[in-house]
Order: sequence, then C-alpha cells, then structure tokens
Amino acid sequence: MPQSVYEVHQRTVETWAQALLDRLSAVERELWILVVTAMLADLWLTQRGLRQGLYEANPVVRSLVTQYGTAALPVLKTAALGVGGATRELVPERTAPVVPLGLALPWVVAVAINALLLSTL
Repeated sequence: MPQSVYEVHQRTVETWAQALLDRLSAVERELWILVVTAMLADLWLTQRGLRQGLYEANPVVRSLVTQYGTAALPVLKTAALGVGGATRELVPERTAPVVPLGLALPWVVAVAINALLLSTL
C-alpha cells in the first residue's frame, strides 16, 4: 500500500526528533555546565556593562536593577536556573534535555551580544 507524503514526512520528522533527543540526552550534563557557565558570564558582563554606561535592554530586569541595584541580577538569574531545574524534573525524561538547551541558547546569545557591546567601548 503506498504511503501518503504526509505519513512519510511525519515519520521523517519523528526520526529526526528522536535522533536529536538521543544526542541531547548524551550531552545533558554538558548542557547544564554550559547553562551555568553562560549564566555566570552573562551576570559578569551585564554588571560590567552597566558600570560602563550601557543599559539593560529587558524592561523588567531594568526596572528591578533601577529599584534594587545590580544585586537583583544574581537573584533573577538564580531564579531562572531554579525554574529550569524544576521544569526539567516535571517534563518526561525523554524530553528533559531540551530544558538546559532552552536555557543555554538565550544566555549564550546574551553573552555574545554583551561581549560585543563591551568590546566597542
């Protein structure tokens, strides 16, 4: 019986997703190390940038930094890490490695942007 294009495409996507999850599972520990490293780098670069006259682009974080100073930054970043850790425990084991990937990507991008901005000062 011939398969529809949809069935073939769906099977291809499922195969690709399973392979990706297998690879992420194999490096989940390293992803968490990347998360913590990127978080610490972002914290340091953000504080350094604020001291050198840059401003926080995130309006919520900017408001908290204005109100509480840079002491709000480690609290916020630790809270984000805590939410990520709790989420990792709540999602199915098979998809759990997506959590550190989802945390690492924006923090790595933020580190790259902050480093670039600081290099132009």
